[in-house]
Amino acid sequence: MQSAIHSSDKVKKHVATLAMVPQSGAITRIGRQAYTVMMVIASEQAAADPSRVEFRAPLSSVLRGFDGSDGSTAELKKHLKSMVTHVIDWQSPSGGEGSSWTASALVAQVSLFKVNNENWIEWAYAPKMKAEILSPTLYAQIQLSTVSKFRNHARLALYDIFARYKDNPSHLTAKQKWQWWVSVLSGKPASKQLKTEFRFFNRDTLKPAIEEVNEVSELIVTAKEIKVGRSVELLQFEVHLKPSSISTAPSPVDIGQLKLAKDLGIDPELSEELFFRHGQLKFGKALERLSSRLALSDAKPIASRHAYLKSILVGRAVEETVTSVGTPSIEPNVGSVEVPIKPSPAVKQFDELNQTQSERVALLRTEIGALSADELTSLIDDLKQNMKLTEAALRRLNDGKWDSPVVMGDLMRYYWKKTRGAEWS
Repeated sequence: MQSAIHSSDKVKKHVATLAMVPQSGAITRIGRQAYTVMMVIASEQAAADPSRVEFRAPLSSVLRGFDGSDGSTAELKKHLKSMVTHVIDWQSPSGGEGSSWTASALVAQVSLFKVNNENWIEWAYAPKMKAEILSPTLYAQIQLSTVSKFRNHARLALYDIFARYKDNPSHLTAKQKWQWWVSVLSGKPASKQLKTEFRFFNRDTLKPAIEEVNEVSELIVTAKEIKVGRSVELLQFEVHLKPSSISTAPSPVDIGQLKLAKDLGIDPELSEELFFRHGQLKFGKALERLSSRLALSDAKPIASRHAYLKSILVGRAVEETVTSVGTPSIEPNVGSVEVPIKPSPAVKQFDELNQTQSERVALLRTEIGALSADELTSLIDDLKQNMKLTEAALRRLNDGKWDSPVVMGDLMRYYWKKTRGAEWS
């Protein structure tokens, strides 16, 4: 059996596959990444044999195509069935562009079988769609290495769409009502969307998605809000390529580290996100710290292993032993372009603490992360009662996000006073 290994990082994706809105079910991040890799494999197999109708590949090769971890296998198997059963509304982000496809499933058929004890998949496309999906005349050129970096469907969908416009003379996307973007980015049926206001959609979905596209992709994007009166009605985006001197090559995934993280009780999705955000070296040393901490028989239980691992990485204290904290080394950020963001006062305070008292901050983050569940709950309750917190900080505390930068500035100051008996100075 033949398994295509894609030879180029740059691939062509038909415009109608960029802004897909399911009429039933949902499109997940892993499902969208897998669908793109399957499209690439099918294109290469069709180029070798134009009469081919069905395409096949090892499941592992699809996972490797988007740097998926072992933990992604179960979700991918589940999504393979949904590719056949869920009906998709196909549309280009520019109205009237491309062929008019009727609503249909992502693939016409799919099957999962074993060859020599290895999982393989076989799939086929609807005849009307096959030629244009595999040899598109109107397309966006995307990079598979970039597709693999996203850990959220909305951000991946936004990248796919923006890639369509990077070579346009105007570098501007089509103008669309902002509600159109809600359906496209969510990956869920429009009829089931909860009603939301633009300010909440902008804060919770759109801005974080743009920031991640600017951070991890080869694109630089800015949003343009078009108002009618005082209300935002339309959205348009300006899209440019980053300067060619900036490298966007991804770090290779270390499956061994992801497996160790899973063995230590870390969610695979979070492991992948932290691996790509902090790099192989820092992530590996942070896992060593967590493993050493868990091996201490006389130590207090850790309230949250996820929070403890994050505290080591964010506190930049991975070089030290469990019981001592040294001066952190801050590596220069070479591979990304900074996006100007105006932080809230709480986030600004937290950043200032990190910059001016980095050793103390690293120590406190580690101590707070090592508290037992009861101790952490008691600390947070005391914080709420004894300090005047912003609404944003209270909201995050109520959601269990005590390690958010919006909270940590106040939490560390209060913890310092409570444990040291003195004000932070």
